[in-house]
Amino acid sequence: MSASRAPGLTASVPYQPVASSAEIEGRAPATRPSRVPTAGARNAAGDAAPSMDVVPSVEVVPSVEVVPSVEVVAPVESVDWFVAGENGSVGPPMARPRAAAGALFFDEEGRVLLVEPSYKPGWDIPGGFIEPGESPYAACVREVEEEIGIVPPIGSLLVVDWASDEHTGDMLLFVFDGGLLPSDWRERIRLDMNEIINCAFTPLSDVGEKLPVLHARRVRAAAGLRAGHGGAGYLEHGYLTPAAPAVSSAPAGAAQRTESTE
Repeated sequence: MSASRAPGLTASVPYQPVASSAEIEGRAPATRPSRVPTAGARNAAGDAAPSMDVVPSVEVVPSVEVVPSVEVVAPVESVDWFVAGENGSVGPPMARPRAAAGALFFDEEGRVLLVEPSYKPGWDIPGGFIEPGESPYAACVREVEEEIGIVPPIGSLLVVDWASDEHTGDMLLFVFDGGLLPSDWRERIRLDMNEIINCAFTPLSDVGEKLPVLHARRVRAAAGLRAGHGGAGYLEHGYLTPAAPAVSSAPAGAAQRTESTE
């Protein structure tokens, strides 16, 4: 069957042939609407005859249930507050310090274990930087194993030290209590020569000769809290904060006058 196009339309419609008058007359008559007699009507002879009124057809329309419209609410997008703070678009700027964790191990003479890294000058305690998603304690255990090859029991937190400068930025340093490292554990030490080239137990009085000034203050403060059973301490640049007040037998007023004259 061929198709024709109506003007102004782009869709194709089937071609409809036009029927002749003879074909129309030969077709069966269309179904007419039914009629019912009505009282009082008469026929052509004058006799009473029922009239045929057309009863209109009734179209049955199925009922349609109206469904109330539902408002779709889009989920609220999560905000990365760190990125937003850095871009200055949402919220105040927030600090993002680097973090590291290490442990203090002692021998029977009270000396502390120090290691000599291959990648930087000077010495340090066993430990290293905390990886994303890692806790400070887990980082301490991992770094100890990586650097000296053992996984001894590691105790509670001794100090957390906050430090900042223009070169390294903000840093948080966690120091845990490795406790007394017995001889059988010391014999198992195996250095990772790619990172650590030497290790030694050093008297606390000599740590200033091997460690940078800030590191030495931190180690001495941690060892002092451990010896005094003072629990964990908070440091800033290696200094206990707030500083413990000095004990004086002088009256408070006298102490204030003395401080004002210095």
